[in-house]
Amino acid sequence: MRWKSLFAVLLGLLMVGVTAGSAAAMSSPTQTPHSKVIVMKEFPTKLIVNTPTRQVFIFGYLLIDYKTNGNEATILIKNTTTSKTVDIVYITSTKMGNSYLLTVRDSFGAYQSIKTPTNIIAPGLRTKQLISKQLINEKPSTTTAYNTQQHYWWDGVYFVKGYMIRYPHPDYEYYGIEPWDTVSIKGNKLTHLHFSNAKSEFILEVGPTALGAAIGAYFANVPGAIVGSIVGLAGGIAFKDYLLDEHGCLWIWFAWKYEWHWNWMPPGYEYGPVLKYLRIASYTLKNDYHLSNP
Repeated sequence: MRWKSLFAVLLGLLMVGVTAGSAAAMSSPTQTPHSKVIVMKEFPTKLIVNTPTRQVFIFGYLLIDYKTNGNEATILIKNTTTSKTVDIVYITSTKMGNSYLLTVRDSFGAYQSIKTPTNIIAPGLRTKQLISKQLINEKPSTTTAYNTQQHYWWDGVYFVKGYMIRYPHPDYEYYGIEPWDTVSIKGNKLTHLHFSNAKSEFILEVGPTALGAAIGAYFANVPGAIVGSIVGLAGGIAFKDYLLDEHGCLWIWFAWKYEWHWNWMPPGYEYGPVLKYLRIASYTLKNDYHLSNP
């Protein structure tokens, strides 16, 4: 199954450093818009079980069953349409001094480890609790104060940043985006995905795995759902600033490309979708296109 290689690809994101710098593209008065907003049908979300050691929730066509005792955790992912188990992710967390060694593997053998400042499978932990956590070996950050807004083009999409804007994103007013809608915009290379404030709040409330499940659900394929859950775990330990924008919404940018790639599982090389770019809020986690930050 080609999704196995995708799991391996996104497991690699756990080892990618988070870059939060800005190298914004400048405004180009000669550039004409070619992108349009697609308002997406709101998918169902439902929290079924919510205890410190177990969470079960529906996110689109996925059912996520997360169990943890603080040292070991499992994430069972099922397709609610077919009732079939998509995959089971196994996680262990080992205390090492002031940090933790997080080991993640799936039921087909994909494996990766990362050192984290927080035990992200601690019972009761939520994504919003991780936002203010410090990164290991993190350098002091500087905050730039803005008293004006800047509008510019990035990836062929009209962006805004600056005063009253938590992080750069497509211009709400220019595209007529409402905070209560989930929408997507197709750029030159990337899909710009905006979650409604209700779905964004759900992501923060349920836990770091919800973020990955949300990405996977909107990739509209089973592989994205699986590996997206792992991205959620990586995101949970990395985000130290705002995840939500000034309207209480979450923005995600991603791109897939079909190409030959190495599959960790037999038969080796295969042709299938490969993640080329992933940015969540103000953090770029994957950037094979070498795009500057917006």
